[in-house]
Amino acid sequence: MSFRLLNILFLSILVLVGCSTISPDSPVIQTKAVNVPTQPTSSIEIPVKINLKPYFEETDKSIPTKFKGKEQVCEGVSYSYKFFRGPIKFEGKGTSLLFDIEGRYSLKLNYCPTCTGLFDSKGTCIVPRIYSSCGVNEPLRKIEVGYATKIGLTKDYKLSSLTKLRRIKTVTPCLVSVFNYDATSTLKEEVTLALQDLEKDIDEEISAVDLRPEMEETWSILSEPTDLEGYGFLNINPTSVSISKIQFKGDTAYFKTIIEAKPTILSTKSLNDSPSLPDLSTYKKREGFDITMDVFTTYDSLSSIITQNIQGTSTEIKGKTIVFEEVEVHGASNNAIHLKVRFSGDKKGVLYFTGTPMFDAATQKIAFPDMIFDLKTKDALLKSAKWMFNDKITKMIRNASAMDLQPYLDSLKVSINENLNSELSKGVFMTGKVNDISIDYIHPMENQLFLRVKSAGKLEISM
Repeated sequence: MSFRLLNILFLSILVLVGCSTISPDSPVIQTKAVNVPTQPTSSIEIPVKINLKPYFEETDKSIPTKFKGKEQVCEGVSYSYKFFRGPIKFEGKGTSLLFDIEGRYSLKLNYCPTCTGLFDSKGTCIVPRIYSSCGVNEPLRKIEVGYATKIGLTKDYKLSSLTKLRRIKTVTPCLVSVFNYDATSTLKEEVTLALQDLEKDIDEEISAVDLRPEMEETWSILSEPTDLEGYGFLNINPTSVSISKIQFKGDTAYFKTIIEAKPTILSTKSLNDSPSLPDLSTYKKREGFDITMDVFTTYDSLSSIITQNIQGTSTEIKGKTIVFEEVEVHGASNNAIHLKVRFSGDKKGVLYFTGTPMFDAATQKIAFPDMIFDLKTKDALLKSAKWMFNDKITKMIRNASAMDLQPYLDSLKVSINENLNSELSKGVFMTGKVNDISIDYIHPMENQLFLRVKSAGKLEISM
């Protein structure tokens, strides 16, 4: 073999060695049980506003509009009356609903000063009876009636009520001058008895109002995953509900609902069955919502961020160039994560790095200050490309993997706020706003990153 041929062969070997790829074995991922702190129960206060006008209209239609009564005696005043009510005017004030009715009445009277029982056991008037009337063959007399109702809510979401007659006023009284008799007080007594029976009718109609179907529909919607468009799926996971005392203003009822939940954000949509609506719990006052949410996300987003930070950048070491390409989180081992970094240049291949995430809750920044070559990558470099085993590379990877999470939280807050302002179902509207959102805790898991996120804000539902 000639010297020229040996020279060419030697140079070819050098070129082949120089251009060989670096392909170390991947790190061994060893995981152990993670003691994630127990997720506290979150409380969400939801002011609810319900238009009661449709219920009032149904109540008005179902209650009788005509009443009549009579009392016949031998000696003294006998009477019969008819009472016609107008539409019930409902108005809420404080904890009570006020019902006002404008009524009209007619009254027939007859008077016998003296009776005898000689001829009839029921008695016989011994002088001609004197007859009189009010509102007969003339405009009906006017009377005003008012009720007050205290309304509550039972554990099974039905309205309960206690109605009392609060006033009765004869606008046009019935005075009979023929036998000097004021029939107004008698009318009041009789009409009052009739209207007190009406109290029961009102209570029965109000108690028939069942809010459970609407609450079940709302509960079902709250239990469904919400697509946060790129950030995963929000699962509120409600566990209990309680409701404050009802306050009224006009034809609207106001109350506050407290929903206790353990919300999570998952990278994929869960197919769990929605829990059934539980009975009401005891109400404890809250303000707005203060949510501690567990987020389980794949490493794709983290890989993408680190890739954006370093892809296309290069460094020169001992006259040779290394160009960094895409980065992916290869997996987590105990408290550390592994990065798989592709590179090109005078050498090409992959490098594996290992580092422990260090999260600063005050600044919402994450870094990997101990990021170093994985042991198997270190061994491969020392055997075939010792010049690459250099702190310059690890420093670049550390810098690229450090990130400020606040911009991503701000973007997440915008996405959540958009989903908090929507029509849940026909006639049921939700409005809300997240004011603050921050990460409290981060822990790497084998195939996903666990974050505990805290948020505070306000939410409201109107029906």
